[in-house]
Order: sequence, then C-alpha cells, then structure tokens
Amino acid sequence: MGFSSIKMVSKNKLMLNNIKIKTPKYFKSTHSTLSSKEIKEIDNLEIINEIKELNRINLIIESTKLPNRNIVLFGLGGSSLSLKTIVESLNYKGDLFIVDNLDGQTFNDVFNEIKIKSSVFVFVSKSGETFEIIKLLKETIKKIKKNNLQLKSSLLFITENNNGYLNKFGIKEKIPTFYINQNIGGRFSALSKSTLIPCELLDIKWKKIISGAIKTYKILVSNKFQTIDLLANFHYKNLQKNKVNSGLICYKDNLNCFGEWFMQLWGESLGKTTKNGKETGLTPTKYIGPKDQHSQMQLILEGSKDKTLMVISVKKNKNSNNILNNSVIEEKEATIKALKIKKIPYVELELESLNEETLGSLFIIFHLLTIRLAKKMKVNPFDQPAVELIKRNLKP
Repeated sequence: MGFSSIKMVSKNKLMLNNIKIKTPKYFKSTHSTLSSKEIKEIDNLEIINEIKELNRINLIIESTKLPNRNIVLFGLGGSSLSLKTIVESLNYKGDLFIVDNLDGQTFNDVFNEIKIKSSVFVFVSKSGETFEIIKLLKETIKKIKKNNLQLKSSLLFITENNNGYLNKFGIKEKIPTFYINQNIGGRFSALSKSTLIPCELLDIKWKKIISGAIKTYKILVSNKFQTIDLLANFHYKNLQKNKVNSGLICYKDNLNCFGEWFMQLWGESLGKTTKNGKETGLTPTKYIGPKDQHSQMQLILEGSKDKTLMVISVKKNKNSNNILNNSVIEEKEATIKALKIKKIPYVELELESLNEETLGSLFIIFHLLTIRLAKKMKVNPFDQPAVELIKRNLKP
C-alpha cells in the first residue's frame, strides 16, 4: 500500500516497497540526488500544491449524488485520459460513458444506448474553449431540449473560473459548474480536481489515489529524488544516442489506458523546440503484453536501433486465474531476456498489485520523471505551442 522505502539493491535495481525498478546491467545507471534548490523547485510545483491540498480534505465538492443516473463524460486528452485510466485500472462497473473524440457515429451510438431522462452529461474543458467540446455540447443540448428537459438538471461543467465559453454559458443557464486549478494543464491533471471531481461523482475512492501519491512523494523527497533522476538519465542518455522512440509495454489489460495517458504526457511535454532552436522529443508508443509480442516485438528487437522500452507488470491480481497470471509473468521474463540479448535499452517496473494507491504512485512518478527529463532536454514541459497553432485555426 503505497511506497514505504527506497533502497539500492544493486547497481541496476531499486526497490520501492511494492515496486521494483530495474535497468539492464550494461546500462550505466548513474543518478544523482537533487540539490536543495532543485528539491524546492519541485516542492513549489502546482501539481504538488494540489495533492497536498487534496490530502487535507475529504470532499472536493458539495455532495452531488446522482442516484440511478448514467454519467456521460465529454473530455479530450487530459480532460478524460486520467479518468479513463482510473476506471479501467480499478475495473469500475458503474453506468459511465466517456466520449473522448469528435465522431458523429460514436456520438449517436452513445445516445442510442442511454436514456436521456436518466442521464447526466458532464463536460470537462480546462479553458472552456475546446472546439470539440463546444460542438459536442451544442449537439447534446439539442437532444436534451428535444426531450423537454431542463439544462440545469441534465448538465454539469468542469472548467476554469474564466471567460471561456463553458463558464459563461454555465452562468447564463445556471448549470452546476465546478472550478479547477487554472495553473495545472490537462496532461498533468491526473492528481487534480479536474480528474478527481468526476471520481467523487462516481464514488471512486480518490482519497486512496492521493494517499499513494503523497506517500511516494514524501519518500522521494527524503531520498532527494534519486529514483526520478535514475529514470530521467536513462531516457536522456539514450536520447543522446539517437534513441528517439520510447515504448511502454504493460503486461496487464487494465493498463491499456495508462499507456494512452503516458503517450499524451510524453509527446505533448517533450516534443518541443529548445531555447537554442533545436527540435527534439521522444516519440511514445504503447503496447499491451503479451499479445503485442506477436505484432511489434520483432520490430523492437531487430528493427532500427532507435528505441527504448519501459516494461510494466503486476505481480498479484485479485479475482483472476493464477495459472494464466503466472503465464503472463513467464512471457514478460522471456521478453526481458530477449531485450538483454539484443541489447535494447529497457526499464522494468514490477508492481506488487494494481489498486488506488499504486495508481497514485505511478501518476506522481511519471509526472516528476517527465518534468525532470524535460529539464535535461532544455524544454518547457508545461506548454504546447504547436497544439495552440491548430486551435487558432478552428472556430467553434
């Protein structure tokens, strides 16, 4: 439950209570402890302030129970990927539909499956100006009105307290609107109100997610972030060797959405032009093991040597077939051996179990790893100027 200790087992292996982090022996896994100034910079990050605040409270919003009602959540990128990761990882079985793309057929399929009168439509957009969200909202409103329902009893908004379309429309129509931290971008919002308000609406135990993140963060601070620096150095040194493709293979179906989440975090944070005008980045790819051993591992093992791989597995799985689970671990070990033989740089993360606290730990580790790696690459992990270029060409 959370991380209680970090210790160096060998030169290439770290133990963090319920997780092992390993790199191949031929990789010189140098790492450093961060300076007091660098630790203070991390401690002042808005994502850290957010989890500290959330750790002190029991409820994010006034009790808003939605008994016997479907929840249809509309959100793109960071506005939905964290929630998708959580509900998939925890095997959430409630009446939830997540619409995370602009597709007319998908939209109609959802509305053909639900009963509008017994549904609540949640729209998430940090800026409140997301082109796709505004289009989806307008079409949803048509269906609500067609059923002679009140907008304020059918809609919920999650956005910033700003002059964005969502907030202005919410005020005008008296739509219940929950405000989120304007200083936290979507891809860094896994441990923020943006993601955890929907968790509260769904009765997901978000406090345990925050607890895992807090425990992990405190231990990382006490060890001066040596684990984060180890992981950042692994990727940075390989990038310097022109290994620009960074894969993540999860040996657990429930971590498929975590792979999607990782891809956005990695791609949008690290694919940048540096202050010196150099174009850089790591192209993220997600795989699910063992099935993708039969489709992509040939390319990874014998294709161009421009790739690294992160391998995640879960040691213990509740309510599942132990014989098959053990077979999955055998498959993972066979892949690790092949990676060693072919000298493909890899990092292995073995989780003791997959639960709320583990998710909190994974989220904070990957957030801090991305930020630390961005600093080494001399790019800003928090902006997305190229994405904004696309947005400027669209008008809702």
